[in-house]
Amino acid sequence: MKMKELERETGVGRETIRYYIREGLLPEPERPKRNVATYGQVHVERLKLIRRLQQDRFLPLSIIKTIVEAQAEGQPRGLEAFIGLENSVGPLLSESLSHAPQKLEEVSAQTNISVDDIHEFESFGLIVIDGREDGDWLSRRNVRIVELLAESRAAGFDEEASYRPEHYRIYAQMMDIVTKYEVSLFYHSLASRIGSQEAAELAARGIRIINEMLPILRTEKLIREMMQVSASGSLGAGSGED
Repeated sequence: MKMKELERETGVGRETIRYYIREGLLPEPERPKRNVATYGQVHVERLKLIRRLQQDRFLPLSIIKTIVEAQAEGQPRGLEAFIGLENSVGPLLSESLSHAPQKLEEVSAQTNISVDDIHEFESFGLIVIDGREDGDWLSRRNVRIVELLAESRAAGFDEEASYRPEHYRIYAQMMDIVTKYEVSLFYHSLASRIGSQEAAELAARGIRIINEMLPILRTEKLIREMMQVSASGSLGAGSGED
């Protein structure tokens, strides 16, 4: 079909269609001749999907692009149902955090952790800084992380003891590996089996269970590692020494 027919079929204007093609949300049309472009059913279905995700789910184009690319690569179609799941999971998690979002400068002043150090923590993914029109902000979870970093320094894990911001990088890396695995397993296992609300409730329960297990597991492994050092009288490979 020609551009005019595609516009009529989908209700999407040609400038928008061309923009979607440039951004990779739509495949290139076939071009049997130099100035002739023909569009197929894949363009119709893709445009209808984009409109549905915009109008029904209010998703930004960056997320929509991820969905349509997943479809093109043959990944499970049920994944679409879980896009935006995080918005349903958050309210189900009863976290004992009385914090509110705060400006970065305020958190820095309250914790005595410099703005530069906070940005360094953000550079390797330990926290996330939200850039807004009125400045840089930290969410309530990120405020608490910075407070805990300040408590760590006050306890003696400071630069005088050779503890620097980059020594916390491993925790961000570890969480990246764990959470990517968890999300991938959850979505691939359940996306085509349960609805989004049931998935949100199940995810919240799973998060609470693993959140309770992780500190116990870490403590157990720390004690066992200390026992090995005591028994051998030496630190093993990857001990953290420079």
